[in-house]
Amino acid sequence: MTPTRSDLSQEDDPLVVRAQAGDHEAFGELVARHQRRVWLVCRQYLGVDEADAAAQDSLVKAFTRIGAFNRRSAFTTWLTRIAINTCLDQLRRRGREGLRVEEPEGDEGPGIIAQVPDDGADPEARTLQHQAVGRLASCEDELPARQREIFRLRFYAEMELEEIAAALDVHVGTVKTQLHRAVHRLRKELGAYR
Repeated sequence: MTPTRSDLSQEDDPLVVRAQAGDHEAFGELVARHQRRVWLVCRQYLGVDEADAAAQDSLVKAFTRIGAFNRRSAFTTWLTRIAINTCLDQLRRRGREGLRVEEPEGDEGPGIIAQVPDDGADPEARTLQHQAVGRLASCEDELPARQREIFRLRFYAEMELEEIAAALDVHVGTVKTQLHRAVHRLRKELGAYR
């Protein structure tokens, strides 16, 4: 049976206590558990090129501030909020707005378009799949900033609704509403690709 996120959160608690007492190995275990999530969040805000540096900065900030973590929320929520704030600070410094999805270049691995399963599809079907993914990215860019942010955190960073609400400091109902609106709008825009 696969552990749920609440099970993992409960497993984090003893590690957090040990890390707050100065146990570097305990913090290392927390990093091993959550670094993928941190990187996914950073990628959604800054793109692939800057995600590694932002994720590392976020983890360093968490390490230096672990003593101030009051455990009123789950460790993963606290860490995600640090990652989001780190990214927003970087965006403000650069005067950029919004989130973006970028296709990696070079040895960065497959981009979102390359991840479309082809299931043995013929070239015409693959072309249509690539067009649909390109259109999805274009439609996402047209969403209001908050809807785009919630949509990407949910579907690309794989966060639960409650985690998104806690990380963005909004009510879970707001997350549900904004996500519903984003999905409805994208479905409407992508109707021809169904």
